[in-house]
Amino acid sequence: MEPQLVSCDQKLPLLSARHQWFIAQNLESHSQILYTLGNQQNYYHCQINELRGRRIRACFHGWVILSDHHDTVLWSLWNPLTSKLIRLPPLIHEAKHSHECCLSAPPDDQGSVLLLTTIEVATIVFCRLDRKRKKLKWTEMSYAKQLKSISGEDVCFLESPTCCNGKVYAMASMYYYHFVIHIDIVVKGKELVISLLPFVELPRVSFRYRPFYNGSIRVRSFLKGSCIELFYIIVSFEDETRTTIGDVHLFTLGMTNMIWEKMVDLKNTIIFLELASDYSACYYSSALDSELGGHIYILGDSGKIIYSFHAKDRTLSVTSMPCSVLESQASAWAMLEWRFEIDHAESKHEEEDTDTQIVVRPAKVDNTNLDGTTGESHLLNIPIHILEMIMELCIGIEYMRFRATCKHCCLAAPPIQWNSITTIKRLQKYSLDSPWLMVLDNDQGIITYIDPICGERYFIKTPQELKGDYQIYCSKYGWLLMFKIQDGSHLAFFNPLTSKILKLPEVPSLDSYCFSAPPTSGDCMVVGFTLFGHVLIHFVSRESIWHLISLNLVGDDPYSFQFPTFNGRDVYTLCNNNKGLNVFRDMAEVDFSWEVVVDEAPSSRCRSLTQYFLSSCHQHLLLVILGKFGESVEVFKLKESTEEWEQTNSLGKHMIYISDASCICLDAKLQEMENKIYFPRLLDNEDTQIVFYSLETCRYHTFNDKNILESFGADFLGTKHHCHPHTWIEPSWS
Repeated sequence: MEPQLVSCDQKLPLLSARHQWFIAQNLESHSQILYTLGNQQNYYHCQINELRGRRIRACFHGWVILSDHHDTVLWSLWNPLTSKLIRLPPLIHEAKHSHECCLSAPPDDQGSVLLLTTIEVATIVFCRLDRKRKKLKWTEMSYAKQLKSISGEDVCFLESPTCCNGKVYAMASMYYYHFVIHIDIVVKGKELVISLLPFVELPRVSFRYRPFYNGSIRVRSFLKGSCIELFYIIVSFEDETRTTIGDVHLFTLGMTNMIWEKMVDLKNTIIFLELASDYSACYYSSALDSELGGHIYILGDSGKIIYSFHAKDRTLSVTSMPCSVLESQASAWAMLEWRFEIDHAESKHEEEDTDTQIVVRPAKVDNTNLDGTTGESHLLNIPIHILEMIMELCIGIEYMRFRATCKHCCLAAPPIQWNSITTIKRLQKYSLDSPWLMVLDNDQGIITYIDPICGERYFIKTPQELKGDYQIYCSKYGWLLMFKIQDGSHLAFFNPLTSKILKLPEVPSLDSYCFSAPPTSGDCMVVGFTLFGHVLIHFVSRESIWHLISLNLVGDDPYSFQFPTFNGRDVYTLCNNNKGLNVFRDMAEVDFSWEVVVDEAPSSRCRSLTQYFLSSCHQHLLLVILGKFGESVEVFKLKESTEEWEQTNSLGKHMIYISDASCICLDAKLQEMENKIYFPRLLDNEDTQIVFYSLETCRYHTFNDKNILESFGADFLGTKHHCHPHTWIEPSWS
């Protein structure tokens, strides 16, 4: 579709209801772009009169809430379908506050109220949209005493006001109080009474990324309502500036039992979070575009990047905004929540007409007709002895799913009691040329392995003892060190390929861990670090206690130790926001020493935010510096003679595997795998093609059964990662 130009004296163009539409505003030139995410050619350049000098702040009940973009004094309501514009009186306030807004009901409703909240002052500013009133006015109401009596907190504010099933709700979250508040609005004649009532507690979440960065919270929460559903969305960030998103959690509230449930499938629903500007907002739509449905779209990085969270498989992809939007130099964005009913009916009619023209033709394989209309599985055409050979290569869940396909498959796959011995025998037939990417699905109790070479996926059930919100803190020697803070602090070793579990003594929540050897060996030592200068040491085979050591740090500021790595008897760690390198020599001894090896990280050509990963390779230390969205990858080697970082452009016959919980350097068993860095990311349109960076080409590639495919780019745009806990695991059968 060619872009369509609309002159400034026209209204909103008639948009196809077959697509979900978004709008980007250039507030300086008073121009807008209406666009879709599915087709980058499907957009309009507009200059809509009602949006001149105004920015979209929210959408409720088919009405758009607008404010002037300079000082938020002038507010108005706009109905795009009728072009009706309701101008509200100027909002005069002494200090400029960043307001969140909510419209309780359509303006023609007797109790319709526009509410504004802010996290700077414990007040609600509201305007009653009463048609009988000759003059509208703003009213400011303090809720500090009401909220304190409910929460017990001296300082607590309402956030993210929203509507659901005709009622208004907001979040009240501060320190130990995390609740949804019902903002009860009652009309008594000419008067309006607003009361705060406790509604339901917000759910607690375990994050794959740490929610704290040197004491500052790195999460954003949103409450969003639809006609019948109330959603709670939590976004966590990888960096202290809160610009790079790492994880998303989504809950919906059961209105009958008042219990929050994890949303496992959004189906046709679309949620859009605008985090790119100073005025964040949340939008909801029941999508007609099946490709966009089931996702939470998050706009970040000043409107240049859009994240797409797929609720069903819990993956988070990152792509660039359409070129038309980037070129518009927009500074405000929104998703259109209203529907064009006439166009909707026309589109449905067109779809019905299209459906009647579908012709089914039988396909031919080896000159044999395969009629797809019979409804029978083509597996029936495969000899049973061939099916039996196929089933010998299947394990766990995929074996059981294959058995349930049809009676023919059930005969070829007799029932098997899946225990660790059975699983090990079958898994050992698979590739051992590389570590596998392991994904721990805590929701469904399934562990998935992805082979980065051939792209095969294998499934096993999570042991009952590890079900729950376990997080992966470290991966090495084929073992995982896992931690669960709920119902006490639980720390355990887990070998996912043998299902062996070794529980460790209870320990406080630590910031980072490492261990020196497989836990089945006699000299395995676990070392953990806190943010406040404490080291905890546990000798796995010797005793059932932790040794607590204080480093006697000066001051109260947090001091982080990240990616601790054993190198012989010493533990090296990145410290103080990855700026330096420290070493703890002879860690197993009582009189171990703590030294600063390098004060500052090496200079990097990357000008954006960077991540640092430390690894040990044949008694040498390697440092990988990764730019934002993977735009740069640099490898440094510690020069022991001068104790300085020296950049290297080749790993030789080695390869590095990076994840949140591990940075493993290994000897490559295949020539095709040498001199590469593997990331826990997949191509956005694939579920098995692992992304790696070649130091030879300085580009990103994927494998297709040992064949290196052409580069798909110079960064992570167009890729996705799992939001479930995941890491690289070296296959180990002992």
